[in-house]
Amino acid sequence: MKSAILSLLCLLCCSIAIAKETKDPDQLAKLGMACLKQGDIAGAEHYYDLGFQQKRITTSIISLAGDIALAKNDREKADYYYGRAIYFDPRDSTGYMHYVRMHQQKEPDLAVAKLKQLGLYRDDCRVEHLIAHAWYTGNKVKEAVAAYDSIPMDSLVRDELISYAMSAYLTRDYQKSIDVVNHGRTIRPRDFVFNRLLMYNYTELKQYEQALQASDDFFKNSDRHETDSTEAKGYSYLDYIYYGYVLNGNGKYQEGIDQFNHALTLDGGDRPDVVLAISKAYENIGLYPKAVEYYKTYMTKLDEEERTAYVVYELGRLYYAQGTDKSVTEELTPEKIEALHQADKTFAEVDRMRPDSYLGCYWQARTNVALDPESTMGLAKPYYQRVIEMTESKGGSQLTEAYKYLAYYYYVKKDRENAHRYIDKILDIDPMDQYALRLSEVI
Repeated sequence: MKSAILSLLCLLCCSIAIAKETKDPDQLAKLGMACLKQGDIAGAEHYYDLGFQQKRITTSIISLAGDIALAKNDREKADYYYGRAIYFDPRDSTGYMHYVRMHQQKEPDLAVAKLKQLGLYRDDCRVEHLIAHAWYTGNKVKEAVAAYDSIPMDSLVRDELISYAMSAYLTRDYQKSIDVVNHGRTIRPRDFVFNRLLMYNYTELKQYEQALQASDDFFKNSDRHETDSTEAKGYSYLDYIYYGYVLNGNGKYQEGIDQFNHALTLDGGDRPDVVLAISKAYENIGLYPKAVEYYKTYMTKLDEEERTAYVVYELGRLYYAQGTDKSVTEELTPEKIEALHQADKTFAEVDRMRPDSYLGCYWQARTNVALDPESTMGLAKPYYQRVIEMTESKGGSQLTEAYKYLAYYYYVKKDRENAHRYIDKILDIDPMDQYALRLSEVI
């Protein structure tokens, strides 16, 4: 803190000395802009007044007036002074650049139009590069990609390659982003941002082996660049989210879960997509109670309109998977029975939400088959009958499944007439259906 104050005092003393000696408006403009960087509007106005009193007026001193107006949040007045600077000398890039800096973030179209105007007077200002940067800064990433496409890649510096690659990534042209990154990595193979983007892009393309190598480079073999922002130099929650997907994609589910949980601690736990990813990872390793737990948490983070019938169905599917899991035991344990009852309730909710769809009653039927595997109680019968009512005119595998259940149910009940009726319906769909032919022989 003490050294910073001393440096500032030294700069101030030097500035005063220079101001006393110089009558150069450009030098005075620089001193005024230095004041603005320190938040000293009065100091900037002082140097502007000194500069404007000189015999020679320059675009930089006029542009300083615009910067002062902008510091006072008077954009209209800033526009006026930048316009005056451009009119005063249309071949001088100073006024243009001050105008562009003011507009490129919120009104990139205006910035680009002004840069094109500069290009009419100057062919040495890398206008194409400035236009691409303006589009990128203004979050017009499609336009930024098109602008960068028109520039030879070998002429792009490191920060421009990052803007180009990021723009391609944001437009979901992941392969182009990879190509740009790899061009940059031929010069800077350990670049932190290049390696981050490589991991992101390979993950989006589901090329998980390449993504794993990119992740290794990113986390273990990367160097920060001095021009990166403080935020860009550190690991973000998104880095750990992507790494979690990479590990999941390579079958390292528990490691992936650990990364997702770490991301949630950094992001305050407000990412429904990450909670869903954790649920899916637990499902992939067969830990269904944990999968259900995280899925229910995921559902609480959704808005009411996002909690669709399909979202509810997915919860029922997890309960069903838990209730029919045979990895530990094939017995219908109390825990499995409870999971199946929860599945039945959940699929009933799906049916209430979408009464025009067979999805809910179809999965209620399957759930009750699991609860009554020998079909002695006929728990699934009313649900399969509803499936038939809703799908008989359309056909499909679910209709055949319903016929097969009812044929077997009536066989168990020794009702040969109804059993044969449903066997015939199956054979009408597929005369070579082996299940129907074998059951017909038994009856």
